[in-house]
Formats: sequence, structure tokens, C-alpha cells
Amino acid sequence: MAAEDVSADNLLNMILDEVDDMIVINDSNRNVIWINRAAQCGLGISVEEAVGSKCYKLFGATCYCDRCTANHTMGGPSRCGSKFICRDRSGEYECEPVSRYEGGKLKIVVQHIRYRQK
Repeated sequence: MAAEDVSADNLLNMILDEVDDMIVINDSNRNVIWINRAAQCGLGISVEEAVGSKCYKLFGATCYCDRCTANHTMGGPSRCGSKFICRDRSGEYECEPVSRYEGGKLKIVVQHIRYRQK
């Protein structure tokens, strides 16, 4: 494959797929638009099953996280400054969301998620 055949999106997907932590990307309505391989393995779900579902449902929640940066931040790309921890029977998911705004409106949220077994 020649360098000119590699788009920025393809390159980014290749890199994020190699990250050991889970990466989940949502649209402004909290619909999953992409997950990396670590998220597929960690959550036991395929890309096809994840895409279109609500991000919080991947973790067994019934509604979105009230501390999510998407709820509170306006402006440019930002981190919320606090970590959300969702506990399940086998461990904890620690989420550090980063929101991306365009024209003052939320475009996407990139969730960087670490899992720790109990």
C-alpha cells in the first residue's frame, strides 16, 4: 500500500486498534459510531453490535452518565477533569471522555476506558 493510499481516518483507526485500553466514539446523541478491538474484546461485542447502540448500554446502564463531559462542556475539545467509574460484578470501568465541538455544537465524544478486575 502506497503512502498516498492511507487516509488519515484509516491511519487513526489502525493506531487506535492497537491500543490496549478501550476506545469508544459516540455521536452527539450518544450513539456509538466506532469501537476499537480492545473494546470489542473487553465488552464481548462486535463492531456491528455496538454501532448504533447507546454508549451507556454497552456497560449495562439504563441512562447516560450525569458526569459525562458531553453534558457540561461547551467550546473546543476538552477533558472533563474527572473520571467516571462504573462498577459491575467483575470490576470497574474508568472512563475519561473527551468532547469535540464544531460551531458550538457537540460533534463527538471519544471515551478512553480502562477496565480493572476486582
